[in-house]
Amino acid sequence: MHDADDVARLLAAAGARLAADGFRNWIPPYPIERVRRDAAERELWLVREDDVPVATYTLATSPPRPYDPSPWPDPALPAVYLNRLAVDPARQGAGLGAWCLSAIDERAAALGARAVRCDVLCENGALRRFYERRGYVAHGERAHSGWTFTCYERRLR
Repeated sequence: MHDADDVARLLAAAGARLAADGFRNWIPPYPIERVRRDAAERELWLVREDDVPVATYTLATSPPRPYDPSPWPDPALPAVYLNRLAVDPARQGAGLGAWCLSAIDERAAALGARAVRCDVLCENGALRRFYERRGYVAHGERAHSGWTFTCYERRLR
Protein backbone atom coordinates (compact mmCIF):
# COMPACT_ATOMS: atom_id res chain seq x y z
CA MET A 1 0.00 0.00 0.00
CA HIS A 2 2.69 2.45 -1.04
CA ASP A 3 0.12 5.10 -2.04
CA ALA A 4 -1.78 4.83 1.26
CA ASP A 5 1.47 5.34 3.15
CA ASP A 6 2.27 8.39 1.00
CA VAL A 7 -1.22 9.80 1.58
CA ALA A 8 -0.92 9.25 5.34
CA ARG A 9 2.43 11.07 5.41
CA LEU A 10 1.00 13.96 3.37
CA LEU A 11 -2.05 14.23 5.66
CA ALA A 12 0.21 14.21 8.73
CA ALA A 13 2.37 17.01 7.29
CA ALA A 14 -0.70 19.07 6.37
CA GLY A 15 -2.18 18.44 9.82
CA ALA A 16 1.03 19.61 11.50
CA ARG A 17 0.93 22.78 9.38
CA LEU A 18 -2.70 23.39 10.35
CA ALA A 19 -1.82 22.87 14.01
CA ALA A 20 1.06 25.36 13.72
CA ASP A 21 -1.52 27.85 12.42
CA GLY A 22 -3.78 27.12 15.42
CA PHE A 23 -6.15 24.58 13.84
CA ARG A 24 -5.80 21.21 15.58
CA ASN A 25 -8.68 19.31 13.96
CA TRP A 26 -6.25 17.06 12.02
CA ILE A 27 -4.27 16.19 15.15
CA PRO A 28 -3.64 13.37 15.81
CA PRO A 29 -2.94 12.42 12.18
CA TYR A 30 -5.37 10.18 10.33
CA PRO A 31 -4.49 6.56 11.10
CA ILE A 32 -3.12 4.53 8.21
CA GLU A 33 -6.01 2.07 8.69
CA ARG A 34 -8.49 4.87 7.96
CA VAL A 35 -6.56 5.90 4.85
CA ARG A 36 -6.53 2.27 3.64
CA ARG A 37 -10.28 1.98 4.33
CA ASP A 38 -10.88 5.13 2.27
CA ALA A 39 -8.77 3.64 -0.54
CA ALA A 40 -11.01 0.56 -0.50
CA GLU A 41 -14.40 2.26 -0.03
CA ARG A 42 -14.03 5.71 -1.59
CA GLU A 43 -11.91 7.35 -4.28
CA LEU A 44 -8.57 8.23 -2.75
CA TRP A 45 -6.53 10.46 -5.05
CA LEU A 46 -2.82 11.18 -4.78
CA VAL A 47 -1.25 13.87 -6.97
CA ARG A 48 2.43 13.43 -7.77
CA GLU A 49 4.95 15.71 -9.44
CA ASP A 50 8.17 14.02 -10.54
CA ASP A 51 7.03 10.98 -8.51
CA VAL A 52 6.83 13.10 -5.33
CA PRO A 53 3.43 13.18 -3.54
CA VAL A 54 2.25 16.81 -3.45
CA ALA A 55 -1.52 16.67 -2.85
CA THR A 56 -4.34 14.31 -1.95
CA TYR A 57 -8.11 14.26 -1.64
CA THR A 58 -10.92 11.79 -1.12
CA LEU A 59 -14.19 11.67 -3.09
CA ALA A 60 -17.40 9.72 -2.76
CA THR A 61 -21.03 9.97 -3.82
CA SER A 62 -22.09 9.82 -0.18
CA PRO A 63 -20.68 11.69 2.82
CA PRO A 64 -18.45 9.84 5.30
CA ARG A 65 -20.92 10.79 8.03
CA PRO A 66 -24.50 12.02 7.56
CA TYR A 67 -25.36 15.70 7.36
CA ASP A 68 -28.29 15.72 9.77
CA PRO A 69 -30.17 17.89 9.26
CA SER A 70 -29.15 18.43 5.67
CA PRO A 71 -27.84 21.95 5.06
CA TRP A 72 -28.13 21.69 1.27
CA PRO A 73 -30.79 23.67 -0.62
CA ASP A 74 -31.53 20.56 -2.71
CA PRO A 75 -30.41 17.51 -0.70
CA ALA A 76 -31.48 15.12 -3.50
CA LEU A 77 -29.19 16.79 -6.06
CA PRO A 78 -26.56 14.24 -7.19
CA ALA A 79 -23.34 15.29 -5.48
CA VAL A 80 -19.79 14.25 -4.80
CA TYR A 81 -18.45 14.71 -1.27
CA LEU A 82 -14.90 16.00 -0.94
CA ASN A 83 -12.86 15.18 2.13
CA ARG A 84 -9.28 15.76 3.25
CA LEU A 85 -7.99 17.92 0.43
CA ALA A 86 -4.37 18.43 1.48
CA VAL A 87 -1.39 20.00 -0.22
CA ASP A 88 2.20 19.44 0.88
CA PRO A 89 2.95 22.42 3.15
CA ALA A 90 6.12 23.16 1.15
CA ARG A 91 3.97 23.52 -2.00
CA GLN A 92 1.04 25.50 -0.57
CA GLY A 93 0.31 28.76 -2.37
CA ALA A 94 1.55 27.45 -5.72
CA GLY A 95 -1.89 26.71 -7.21
CA LEU A 96 -2.06 22.97 -6.44
CA GLY A 97 -5.21 23.32 -4.35
CA ALA A 98 -6.98 25.16 -7.16
CA TRP A 99 -5.73 22.54 -9.65
CA CYS A 100 -7.17 19.81 -7.42
CA LEU A 101 -10.55 21.56 -7.27
CA SER A 102 -10.64 21.68 -11.09
CA ALA A 103 -9.80 17.97 -11.25
CA ILE A 104 -12.49 17.29 -8.65
CA ASP A 105 -15.08 19.17 -10.74
CA GLU A 106 -14.15 17.06 -13.78
CA ARG A 107 -14.39 13.80 -11.83
CA ALA A 108 -17.67 14.83 -10.23
CA ALA A 109 -19.17 15.61 -13.65
CA ALA A 110 -17.93 12.24 -14.96
CA LEU A 111 -19.75 10.57 -12.06
CA GLY A 112 -22.97 12.40 -12.98
CA ALA A 113 -22.85 14.77 -10.03
CA ARG A 114 -24.32 18.24 -10.22
CA ALA A 115 -22.53 19.57 -7.13
CA VAL A 116 -19.41 19.13 -5.02
CA ARG A 117 -19.92 19.34 -1.25
CA CYS A 118 -17.48 19.61 1.62
CA ASP A 119 -17.08 21.14 5.04
CA VAL A 120 -14.35 23.36 6.47
CA LEU A 121 -13.44 24.11 10.06
CA CYS A 122 -15.37 27.31 10.89
CA GLU A 123 -12.35 28.88 12.59
CA ASN A 124 -10.15 28.54 9.49
CA GLY A 125 -11.06 31.76 7.70
CA ALA A 126 -8.24 31.50 5.17
CA LEU A 127 -9.37 28.07 4.03
CA ARG A 128 -12.99 29.16 3.91
CA ARG A 129 -12.01 32.10 1.70
CA PHE A 130 -10.04 29.69 -0.55
CA TYR A 131 -13.22 27.71 -1.24
CA GLU A 132 -15.44 30.80 -1.54
CA ARG A 133 -13.11 32.37 -4.15
CA ARG A 134 -13.61 29.22 -6.20
CA GLY A 135 -17.40 29.37 -6.17
CA TYR A 136 -18.25 27.32 -3.09
CA VAL A 137 -21.27 28.67 -1.20
CA ALA A 138 -21.75 28.25 2.55
CA HIS A 139 -24.98 26.51 3.58
CA GLY A 140 -24.89 26.47 7.35
CA GLU A 141 -22.82 24.62 9.89
CA ARG A 142 -22.56 21.21 11.44
CA ALA A 143 -20.71 19.84 14.42
CA HIS A 144 -18.91 16.53 14.78
CA SER A 145 -15.87 15.17 16.58
CA GLY A 146 -15.87 18.19 18.89
CA TRP A 147 -15.48 20.73 16.07
CA THR A 148 -17.86 23.01 14.14
CA PHE A 149 -17.65 23.10 10.35
CA THR A 150 -19.09 25.33 7.63
CA CYS A 151 -20.88 23.27 4.96
CA TYR A 152 -19.99 24.24 1.40
CA GLU A 153 -21.46 23.38 -1.97
CA ARG A 154 -20.34 24.24 -5.48
CA ARG A 155 -22.87 23.67 -8.24
CA LEU A 156 -21.43 22.30 -11.47
CA ARG A 157 -22.39 23.71 -14.84
